Amino acid sequence: MKNKLVNARPHPQEREQPAPRPSSTRVFALAPSSSAIGPKTDATTRTSKPPGTVDLFSLSREERAGVRASNKTQFSLATRAADPDIRRLLRENPMPGSISLSLEREPNYFADANQPGEIKQTIVAYESSRVVCVGNCTTRLRFVNGKPHRVGYLGGLRLDGSVAGRFDILRRGYDFFRELQASAPADFYFTSIAAENHRARRLLERNLRGMPRYEFLGDFVTLLLPTERRSPDRHVPVATSVGIGSDTGTARRAEQLNQVNQQFQLAPHWTADQLTALHQLDLRDDDWFGAAALWDQRCFKQTAIRGYAPWLGFLRPALNLLARLTNSPRLPVVGSILSHAFVLLGASPCDLDLIRNLRNIASERGIDWLTLGFAAHDPRLKAIRQHSRCREYRSCLYLVRWPALGGAASDLDRRILAPEVALL
Repeated sequence: MKNKLVNARPHPQEREQPAPRPSSTRVFALAPSSSAIGPKTDATTRTSKPPGTVDLFSLSREERAGVRASNKTQFSLATRAADPDIRRLLRENPMPGSISLSLEREPNYFADANQPGEIKQTIVAYESSRVVCVGNCTTRLRFVNGKPHRVGYLGGLRLDGSVAGRFDILRRGYDFFRELQASAPADFYFTSIAAENHRARRLLERNLRGMPRYEFLGDFVTLLLPTERRSPDRHVPVATSVGIGSDTGTARRAEQLNQVNQQFQLAPHWTADQLTALHQLDLRDDDWFGAAALWDQRCFKQTAIRGYAPWLGFLRPALNLLARLTNSPRLPVVGSILSHAFVLLGASPCDLDLIRNLRNIASERGIDWLTLGFAAHDPRLKAIRQHSRCREYRSCLYLVRWPALGGAASDLDRRILAPEVALL
C-alpha cells in the first residue's frame, strides 16, 4: 500500500518590509467572522498619525465619507502597496479550533481583483502605521427570485490579535460602508458567520444602534470529501474533460449555468467573459467535466495548517497510522497547505457519478480533498451524505441591510440558497 502523506506543499512566506500606508479617500464595510468578536485584549498604540494622512477639511463631503481621521484607528481603501501587510496579517492571525487554520492569499492578495463583472473593494485599518484589520466586499450579479441582481458579499474580515474584541472597529467600518454605498448601493448584501461563533451571532442579531440589521437566511454546510485513493493495481475509469475553447462554446456554457442557477437564491450569474477570465486563476478548459469544474485555487488562495489542539496533536501520529492503513488522507504537518480543490458545481442537480469521477480525477492530480457547499435543506446535500463519508463545516447566512440600503430577507421567495462556496 502506497505510503502517501497529505499532499501539503511548503507554505510560501515572503519576508517583506511593511509597505507605507497608502493615502485614500474611500472605505468599505467590514464583514463579521469568527475572529471579528473574540476575547478582548489590551492594545497599546501611539497617537501619531500614519504617513499619508489626509487633511479632511480639504476634502469634499463625499470624500470625507471615505476617510475618517482618528487618534487611534484610521481606515482606507487598500491599494497594492498594502499587499505585504495584508498577507502578514492573514498569516499571523489564524482561526482557532481543534485545528488552527489561516486563510491566506499568497503570493498576491489582489490576484483575483479586477475580474469582469465584479467590484471588489478591500479596506484596511491602521494603528500607528500598522495594519490591524482587513475586510472586503465583492459585488457581482447573482440570482434573486429568478432574476439577476447586484449582490454584495461581505467577507474576509481578519483582526490582528492586538485589537481582538474591538467592537468599535466593526461599528465604524459599517458606518463608513453605509456612507460609501449610499449613492450606488447593491440590491442586496449578504454574509456568513461560523455557526459555532455564538457570541458574534448574538451580538449582531441584536441590531445595535449604529449597526446594520442582520436577517437570518438559513444554515449552510461546507463539505470536505476525501478523494478516491486507490492502490496501484486497482484501475478505476476516470472521466475525460469537456473543454470548450471557442467563444461560442464558452457563451453556451454560461447560458447553461444560468438556466439552472436562476432556480436558486444567490447563485452566481455568469457571462462568457467571466468564465474566460478564470483561466488567470487556474481554472482551465480541461478542468470542466460536464456541468461541473474542478478548481484548484491554491495558486492564489490557501488554507494553511497553523496548529493542533494538544489532545489532537498527541493523537495525530496514531490517527495518521490508521489513515495509512485505510488509505485515507492524513492530518498534515503544521505549516503546510491543505491539499484541496473546489467543485464548481453551480446549482445543477446532484450527479453522484459525476462527483465520484471528480474524486478520482482529484486523486490523480494529487489532491486529497474536494470542497463543496450546500444549504442545509438542499436535497443534494442529503444525497452526498448518504453515499460518501465527509467532514462538515457549518455556517449561517444572513442578509445585511441598513435603512434604505439593501434588500430584506422578506423580499426573497422560498427557493433554495446556493451562493457557490468557491466564490465566497
